[in-house]
Amino acid sequence: MLPGAFGTLPSDSQALLRSSARTGRWSRGELLFHPDDPADTLHVLTRGAVRLYRLGSGAREVTIDVPGVGDLVGVRALVPGEQYGVYAEAIDDSEALLLGREPLKRLMAAQPAVGVAVTEQVTRQARGAQERLSGLVFLEVSQRLARALLALAEREGEWHDGTLALRERVSHQDLAHMAGSTRETVTKLLGDFRGRGLLDLGYRRIILTDREGLEHLVREPVR
Repeated sequence: MLPGAFGTLPSDSQALLRSSARTGRWSRGELLFHPDDPADTLHVLTRGAVRLYRLGSGAREVTIDVPGVGDLVGVRALVPGEQYGVYAEAIDDSEALLLGREPLKRLMAAQPAVGVAVTEQVTRQARGAQERLSGLVFLEVSQRLARALLALAEREGEWHDGTLALRERVSHQDLAHMAGSTRETVTKLLGDFRGRGLLDLGYRRIILTDREGLEHLVREPVR
């Protein structure tokens, strides 16, 4: 079954979508595309996660979003004549279904439910981007980090006995990108979170141990 909004499609629609797409695979650190590349392919993430970023003053990387499994990457491909406008970097070994604009148009004409799913997913991600932007303005780093951890937990699945282990290769730098902060600040805060009994740490491995505590931190920053 396909992830995200596409998982609600009938099985025949999902099969047709898969048959209309190519499969792309990237190792951690590889770029899916550059800002000046023609936006001619929509990516449906089926494994891993991708960081979308731009270069600011002094070549400083500014993270725009971190899509995960089920999300769309390269949505400008839905509009003719566009460029991607951002760098897309795999922050984990990643895989996606690649839909060219013309095959996608034919698919949506033949299967209107696919067009509905695309619209739902774009709307959902736009709302998430707005929430992330608001967080960068109104939330402190500890709150943004707690929210990033909970977002990763939501992708992983069910909590068991109040604990949940995040995917093995999540790094402090990955979390810094998601929280809009620096690796040094995130490392310090993770140590604080561990001292509060909210999580346990290993090498590129984080086990969340207090969901309610993290949810409280989203509302109230570390004091």
